[in-house]
Amino acid sequence: MYFASFLATAAVLASTASAAVIPKDAEIDAYVGDLRTYTQFGCDADNQGVGTFTHSMTSACNVYAASFGSLYIHMTSGWQFRAHNTPNCTDDGVLISETLAGSATPIVCNNQTADLGPWVAYSVFPLTD
Repeated sequence: MYFASFLATAAVLASTASAAVIPKDAEIDAYVGDLRTYTQFGCDADNQGVGTFTHSMTSACNVYAASFGSLYIHMTSGWQFRAHNTPNCTDDGVLISETLAGSATPIVCNNQTADLGPWVAYSVFPLTD
């Protein structure tokens, strides 16, 4: 009887321990930042929600789910973020200013003011020295 209880307990502990292991890919794909987009200018109307970008999404063009007219971002240091009017990021893009972390910091809203239409993609690249 004790042996059966011991085996059941050991099985539960083994399954719990394996569930807590962080996959190797998650360790490599580190968090880089978040963005919040809006269809309208001013970062206050038609909030489209928050998106997160990770290391695997850097140094590439990322097409966003919907076009956007304004956004703000939070990033870890060492990166630059550009919003693009073309879905393949062939335009130069607009360098986006970031909002510093902390509740006392005001949001830095970035608006698409060019006559090229809304932004449809973004790219994140490491800063170069």
